[in-house]
Amino acid sequence: MIALLVAVPLAFGFATVAFPKLSRYILPFVALFNLVLLLGFVHPGQVTEIGKWPAAYGIVLVLDNVNYPFLIFVNLILFALSISATYEDKLGVLLLVLTAALNGLLLTGDFFNSFVFLEIIAAVAYVLASQNKNSYAAFKYLIFGSVAGILYLIGVVSMYVYAGTLNMAYAGFIASPEYVQVAGILIVIALLVELKILPLGLWAPDVYSNGSTVTPVALGSAVTVAIFYLFSRIFFNILEPVKPMPVYVLSLISIVFAQLAAMKQKTLGRTVAYASIAGASTVMAALSSGALGAEKIASAAYLYLFNEAISMFILFTIYGYLNHKGFKNNSVAGIAFSLASISLIGFPLTAGFWAKINLLTALFEAGDYILPAILLVATVIEVGYLTKWNVDLWYVDDDSETEEMELPFGAQVVVLLFALALVIVGFMPDLITAYTDKIASYIFDFKTYFDTILKGGM
Repeated sequence: MIALLVAVPLAFGFATVAFPKLSRYILPFVALFNLVLLLGFVHPGQVTEIGKWPAAYGIVLVLDNVNYPFLIFVNLILFALSISATYEDKLGVLLLVLTAALNGLLLTGDFFNSFVFLEIIAAVAYVLASQNKNSYAAFKYLIFGSVAGILYLIGVVSMYVYAGTLNMAYAGFIASPEYVQVAGILIVIALLVELKILPLGLWAPDVYSNGSTVTPVALGSAVTVAIFYLFSRIFFNILEPVKPMPVYVLSLISIVFAQLAAMKQKTLGRTVAYASIAGASTVMAALSSGALGAEKIASAAYLYLFNEAISMFILFTIYGYLNHKGFKNNSVAGIAFSLASISLIGFPLTAGFWAKINLLTALFEAGDYILPAILLVATVIEVGYLTKWNVDLWYVDDDSETEEMELPFGAQVVVLLFALALVIVGFMPDLITAYTDKIASYIFDFKTYFDTILKGGM
C-alpha cells in the first residue's frame, strides 16, 4: 500500500499532461490522499518489494520509524503549498511529479532509486527556478545540480562495485569501511550542494528570491527536509559517518557567511534566502557534530529543521505575494510574518525557542562549544535584520505604493495556521519532540533497519 504514495501522484501527473488546468485542482486532493493514507492506513514496518524480487537485489520501498514522520511532514507542506500558492497551470503537473519523487526518495531502500528520484526532483526544480523570467539563476542551479548529480551517481556506482548490491541495508552490512569512505565522500558533496551549504549553495539566493510563491517554498521547505532525511539515512543509519569534521567546519563557515550576507541585503527575498541557507547550515553543523551517535543532538537538529521549514514557508509565501508592500492593509500576513520571524530568532514560547535551547543544551552536554558560540552570534545578527524588516514592513508609507497587493484567502489561512503551530509547539514542544526523539533513537539503529528491510534474510 505504501507504493500508492508514489504511484497515485505520478499517475495523476501523467494523466493531466494534456489537461494542465485540471492538475492544479487535483494536486490538493492528491496531497490530502497521501496524508490520509499515512495517518490512517499504513504504519511503520511495512516493506514493498517491487516485482517480487528479493529486497537485497531488487527495488524495495520501506516505511519505518525514521521516514514515517518525514513523510507526514513533507506531504503536509505540499498540501499547504497546493492551497496557498499561485502558479501557472502547467506547474500543477510538475508539482504532482515532485510529490511522487519526494515520497519515493523518502521510501526507497536502494541507492540507485534514490539517485533516480533525486534527478526527477532536480528536473522539476530547474523548471521552478526559472519562474518569473529567472533563467540565469535556473542555469546556475542547473550547473551546480548537474555536477552534484554526477558525483552522486559515481558514488552509487562505487558502492555497487564495492558491495555488489544497491540495497542500502545490505550494502551497509557487507561493504568494507575503507571503500565506503570513497563513495561516501562523493555522495556527501552532492547532498551538500542540494542542501545549499556555502560555497556549494551559491545557486540558492538567486533561485529563492525570484518572487515566486512556489519555488522557494517547494525547494526551501519540502525538498530540503527530504534531502536532510536522505543524508541522515545514509550516513547515520547505513554507513559510518564520512569524516564529519570537514562537513562540520564547512557548515560553521556557511552559517557565518550566510548571516552576514543576509544582514547586507537590500531586498527581502534575498535576505530570507540567505537566512534559509544559514538555517540549513545550522542543521547540518548539528548533525555533523552528533554524527557519532549523539541522539540528543540529532533530535534537537530535527526540531530545528521543523522550525526552519515552517518559518521559511511563511516568510517566502508572504514575500512572493507582497514583495515589499507593508502590512497595514495585510494584517494577517503581518502577524504570520512576525510570528515566523520571532520563532526563527528563538523567542520564548515559540518552536524556535525550544529548537535552540534543546540544541544548545545537547551540544554543551556533548562538549561542543564552538557551534553554540557561532549560533549565539548568528542569532544576534538574525535579530538585527529580522527586526529591521518587520519594522520596515509594518510602518511602510502606503502613500508611496502604486500597486494594491494582498494574500489570497487560501494563503492567509495557511500562513496563519502555520504561525499558530509555531506558537502551539512553543507551549507544548512534546508535540514535535516525541517524533524527533523517536527518529533520533532509530536513525543510529542499523540492526532494526536491516531486519526490517531484509526480513532477516537475503
